Amino acid sequence: MRAGKADGLRDGVRTGGPVIGRIGLSKSKTGVSGASIDDDRQLWPMGAVTRRTGIGEHTLRAWERRFGFPSPHRLESGHRLYTADQVQQLLMINTALGIGYRAGDVVPLGRDELEELLRTSGALDPGSPAGITGAMIETTLDACRRFDREALAAVLTRDASVLGVGAFLRERVAPLLKEVGESWVRGELEVRHEHFFSEVLEDQLRAMRAPLEASGTGRPVVLTTLPDELHGLGLHIVALAVAAAGRTVRVLGPHLPVDEIVLAADALDAAAVGISISVFGAGSQTAGEIRQLRDGLRPQTLLWVGGAGAVHLKKLPEGADVISSLEDLENALLKI
Repeated sequence: MRAGKADGLRDGVRTGGPVIGRIGLSKSKTGVSGASIDDDRQLWPMGAVTRRTGIGEHTLRAWERRFGFPSPHRLESGHRLYTADQVQQLLMINTALGIGYRAGDVVPLGRDELEELLRTSGALDPGSPAGITGAMIETTLDACRRFDREALAAVLTRDASVLGVGAFLRERVAPLLKEVGESWVRGELEVRHEHFFSEVLEDQLRAMRAPLEASGTGRPVVLTTLPDELHGLGLHIVALAVAAAGRTVRVLGPHLPVDEIVLAADALDAAAVGISISVFGAGSQTAGEIRQLRDGLRPQTLLWVGGAGAVHLKKLPEGADVISSLEDLENALLKI
């Protein structure tokens, strides 16, 4: 769960957030009808869509009637469920509305047409939201050197609004963290610049997580670090991924004594406790603290160990699972 190991997590979910499930041409076992979807897809209920996009429920229904978009899948109860692709297109529509276009100009457009319109309008830079480019990296590094919060936040906010949670974590956060870290190693950035980047990114991750937390369900996932682990950015990356998966999440921050973690997990009836280990913390003392934590937690509470140092730990106790990527996290979430 250390920031540098964040590789990505699809926007998965259960009730209240995106819902994962196979959908057929007619009523399925999950009681959903609609167009055929051949693989597992993420479906968002209307409440989560409005919080994520800022577009009201009345407006979504009106666009559906007038323009035929969005075209949600319908439960037998009448509730609407939206695919992740539709949510991302709605984010793009909201961006277009924000720069002066009318709904009638942009809602009927296909995704490619909408993206091209945003590019020609200057709302998207050339090459975005495709893979990260050298120019994008240099823009980020330059903003860090100048401590330009507005410029750095604008880049992150723009990409987050277009890409959606999972792609943003995979295609922006992970490579940018890698580039910032390598620039520090090469002497192109100083520690103060790296810390500045982390602070701005953490603010972005918090802002993205806030509207999703209201939809979280199930026993919570508790995220923290052991004593003397002072890095908390990785916790916020994982917290956003957990919230996007529709799970309740509680971030306790870094540097927490083992007994305090146990007490918090008991009080919250945690489904899982996630611990972030930096590359500098993968020693025998850390392994001992993890064994102490595993012994203190309830048997039904899972223990996840992540971060750059997790894979270097030896003699982990039975019941402590290494989570080395956000794909691993996605699979772990399906077990709770």
